[in-house]
Amino acid sequence: MDANEDPETNENPNDTDDIATNGGVIDGDDANDGRRKSATIRDVAKAVGVSPSTVSRAFARPGRVSAETARRIRDAADRLGYRAKAITSLNMTDTGQLNGLLAITVADLGNPIFADYVKSAQHQCLRKGFGLLVIDFEETHLIERKALKLAMHHVDGLILTSSRSSDATIRKLAEIKPLIVLNRPIRGVHSIVPDAQQGVAEAVEYLMKLGHTELTYLSGPEASWQDGRRWRVLSQYCAKAGMRLRRIAYKAPSYSGGYRYSDEFMRNPTTAVMAYNDIVGIGFIKALQAKGIRVPEEVSVIGIDDTPISSLVAPALSTVRLPRKEPAEQAVDEIIAQLRHAQTESVMPSTKFLKSSFIPRASTAPASPDIHLLRVR
Repeated sequence: MDANEDPETNENPNDTDDIATNGGVIDGDDANDGRRKSATIRDVAKAVGVSPSTVSRAFARPGRVSAETARRIRDAADRLGYRAKAITSLNMTDTGQLNGLLAITVADLGNPIFADYVKSAQHQCLRKGFGLLVIDFEETHLIERKALKLAMHHVDGLILTSSRSSDATIRKLAEIKPLIVLNRPIRGVHSIVPDAQQGVAEAVEYLMKLGHTELTYLSGPEASWQDGRRWRVLSQYCAKAGMRLRRIAYKAPSYSGGYRYSDEFMRNPTTAVMAYNDIVGIGFIKALQAKGIRVPEEVSVIGIDDTPISSLVAPALSTVRLPRKEPAEQAVDEIIAQLRHAQTESVMPSTKFLKSSFIPRASTAPASPDIHLLRVR
């Protein structure tokens, strides 16, 4: 995580992304930060009870907003003294016709969770008569920024999955295109979050009943909101259960990354481990087995996601099950409803949390103190 980045919001005050300035409408005061702040597009959206992207479309593409909503937006803008400024030639060439294409960004298509998101979104798009542009930004913020900048001219809406962009950048994008964020809540933007809280709480309770008094967390990407969320939830429930908790710094959210956690783990081992995701957990188990350490007899391991492979490996991985298909399907439905005016335009941006659950399998067992005899000195 950048030194200036807020771990709760992913907000970086030094972020200078220009993704959102490549098409659409920007507030006059956003373009003139040194001047006294005037009414913003968010002020108008709040006054009317619509999303910022609806206000943007009312000025840039009025044919995509109902006449009544457009009238209320113009009245509110006049009352507040808001004036929209076009910042590129995109608005002058926009015909008001839909392109019939949505875009979805994913952090890594090699991760089964993101692959499921893409498949679910694509199938739902096809059922609705839309195409889907897929952007794999490979856990790299620069790739995400450049790809979105290119895509903005060609897509009608955006689904950002585990985005590494700042909150401010995402809010600006949401003022230009209908947008939904997955895996991360952002104030003022529609968000759908598969939340590990319930499943993590159940996992900690399960380990406690098995006699475990200590747990190691194999952390995820530093810029990941989900990683921060999982660590905070783990800290809360371990403290409540009187369970000692330690954290190993991020390696990579992959099989090889999970394998590399094992050396540091053995310097101060615990009887139980929870990994950022299933892939990391599986890689970690294989590393322990290569060292001659038995899972779950000496170390119990839990993943997060419940990917299909988690039940096929040996031992089958205990995991926190998160919804895999619903988030992307719901995101597609909500964006297309906005585009077709099927959704009430007065619906304000909100965050929807989808519940998780714990699935015990063969990788967890009663605690054994034997692991401490193998500590690396």
